[in-house]
Amino acid sequence: SLLLAHQQSEGGEKTCEVGADGTCIDENNDQSIPIPAVAKTIESACQNKHDNCDFWASHGECDENPRYMLQNCPKSCKVCDNLEKIETIIQEKINDKEQKAQDAIDLQETPFGVKQTASDEGTLKRIQNVTKYMEELVFVHPDYAKVRKECKNRHKDCAFWAESGECDANPTYMTLQCAPSCYTCHLIDFDARCPFDPSVPTIWEAGSLNQMFERITKDPFYEQYGPSILSMPSPPSGTDILDGPWVVTLDNLLTAEECDKLIDLGAVEGYKISQDVGEKKFDGSYDGYANDRRTSTNAWCQDECFKDPMTQQVLAKLENITGIPDKNSEYLQLLRYEPTQFYATHHDYIPHHNQRQEGVRILTVFLYLNDVEAGGGTDFPSLGLTVMPKRGKALIWPSVKNDDPNAKDFRTQHQALPVEKGIKFGANAWVHQRDFKEVYHRGCH
Repeated sequence: SLLLAHQQSEGGEKTCEVGADGTCIDENNDQSIPIPAVAKTIESACQNKHDNCDFWASHGECDENPRYMLQNCPKSCKVCDNLEKIETIIQEKINDKEQKAQDAIDLQETPFGVKQTASDEGTLKRIQNVTKYMEELVFVHPDYAKVRKECKNRHKDCAFWAESGECDANPTYMTLQCAPSCYTCHLIDFDARCPFDPSVPTIWEAGSLNQMFERITKDPFYEQYGPSILSMPSPPSGTDILDGPWVVTLDNLLTAEECDKLIDLGAVEGYKISQDVGEKKFDGSYDGYANDRRTSTNAWCQDECFKDPMTQQVLAKLENITGIPDKNSEYLQLLRYEPTQFYATHHDYIPHHNQRQEGVRILTVFLYLNDVEAGGGTDFPSLGLTVMPKRGKALIWPSVKNDDPNAKDFRTQHQALPVEKGIKFGANAWVHQRDFKEVYHRGCH
């Protein structure tokens, strides 16, 4: 290679090239000027000993692997001016690397959650910023008093994910499970994350319940579905022998094709042990728990199941029957009961929903998807009423009162009786006072 030397003269600094004999050849007048010995020494000593030195240096190896690189690639590592101190520089870089490694270990073992995995500078910087956020804000500011204890990284990769943009890409998980790394500790408080505004209108007001049931039992349009009144309130005169909540069946709401498709979709989604509402979790949501009072299996008709044209066809029927948009309904719960399986007496109304954005469950539409050889009826103990499965039949009842559609009607507690022979397939559609699906996808249900 050619070493550029500089000659000082009265006319200023001149650039020359090193000739074969070690002299400096002036580019303008071809005069040869001797190069100082030290320049020739540096030129000969500061050489890369491997063809990949420049590549390695560009990828940070001068700091990551200083002993090899500074000895074998001094030119690429830009230490030519300090060759006489090369051992000192190597040791300083090794010490610096070891200190960074120890700092990384110290950072990873933070007091707010699971020890973090950190193998890159970006993640380590994120952990440093998280530590500052926790120590200077969360641990000291009174607004964070309610969430300090539960604001934790609950996965070892929280910091890495956060640095990779997952706080924005996957907020439902990251906001709560990686709150320190996403700087979202304040959102662990359910009321802060999902504020409830009681002024938001509900789909049912006083009297709406009766209006819906009267429509589907009196309007000629619904005669095609074979409506039957099994229970209803007494009229004001009190002459009707029936006196109870509304319980209505539509004998042939679904076609055989629709029933078979929902059964198939349940198999695709995969049936798992059914669960009841469990204990309240750190983030204000509720656990599900399996128990011996409910022994069926179920699948949730979300994603591809929800998008299936046949599912949408069924949901359109439910919208038409209830007069309530599908967004107010939970995703269909597809059920499977094998012989001896049952669901003991319970109520579909969940009290804590009353102070949540989606509002309470006001209505259940249960769809029977097949004929059952024996057993498997839906029983209302307080009403002395049992409805037996029949393919295509819909069973409809309210969970609330007509004059106060946010209050529980205890009379509609019910049970799924044990299947005695065969398999029972069904689907639950639970309808809420307000938009459920949007609330669900924000993690606010």
